[in-house]
Amino acid sequence: MTMKHDMNKPLFSVVIPAYNRAKLISRAVDSVLAQTFTDFEIVVVDDGSIDNLKKVCDDYGSSKIRYVYQDNAGSNPARNNGIKNSHGYYVSFLDSDDAWEKEYLEEVNKKFASDNELGLVYVRNIRKILPEGRLLQKKSKKLEGFVYREVLKQGFLTNSSCLTAKRELLEKIGGWDNNLRACQDDDICFRLAKTAKTGFVDKILTIFYIDESIERISSSVTRRAWNAFALWTKFADDLISLCGKKELPKKIAHVYSMFLSVNEKKGMEQCEQLLVKYLQLSKFGIIMFRNKCWFKYRPKAIIKKIIHTLRK
Repeated sequence: MTMKHDMNKPLFSVVIPAYNRAKLISRAVDSVLAQTFTDFEIVVVDDGSIDNLKKVCDDYGSSKIRYVYQDNAGSNPARNNGIKNSHGYYVSFLDSDDAWEKEYLEEVNKKFASDNELGLVYVRNIRKILPEGRLLQKKSKKLEGFVYREVLKQGFLTNSSCLTAKRELLEKIGGWDNNLRACQDDDICFRLAKTAKTGFVDKILTIFYIDESIERISSSVTRRAWNAFALWTKFADDLISLCGKKELPKKIAHVYSMFLSVNEKKGMEQCEQLLVKYLQLSKFGIIMFRNKCWFKYRPKAIIKKIIHTLRK
């Protein structure tokens, strides 16, 4: 990374995509404005909202906040629009219903300053389940350095609200994939880790507020399955060459189980065809794969229902 920081521009740009989040976005914006490290701008990208999101942003009266409107296109086009309309050397992403601890940017800046080779930095997160306030911490491996192989094998790195990358790196890889509506975090992390060195801050600095009564894009099993299938199709060559032939069936088996749970036959067929294409599985091999998915990955609730039906 050779680009120099223009001292007349903010060091960090915080991109917040939002759609009809007038009632929630203040939590995210307030958490950024409360940062101990203050060399930043906030770019709120309104993805065609029909509520008073613009007024909420305008009411802050802060020169640090820039409001950008676009016709409804989805969160990834909104993030890409935010990158385009921002000026920071680093770009951080924050979803409109999440929040940061006040030391987030300070800790991320320290990490970048410690190693000029770093292209991306991510932090730990915690999930707060509403309305009861229950906390859940997701355990994951600490991956640092040139870890593309390890990230692929693990199958993920982090979520968007935990991720900061150098602007020129984001531009180099083409930003977020506008064709994905789920698994987009995995996709961009794979491409970032493939291109640059990864840094990790081993502190919980992001809070995800999960309201289980609100439907999210990722809540549709069928949509998630098709996007996960697209993800692993995209990275199949690298997964096989770097992690071995056994890893692709593992990833596809998880996707297959999602299709299986909603009886999406076309999706299951596509999974099988992918394995035939890349691994030349025989008919017997496909049968073994199906059996493994049925017994190992079939959701427990569906298994109980099947057993109950057989006992009648």
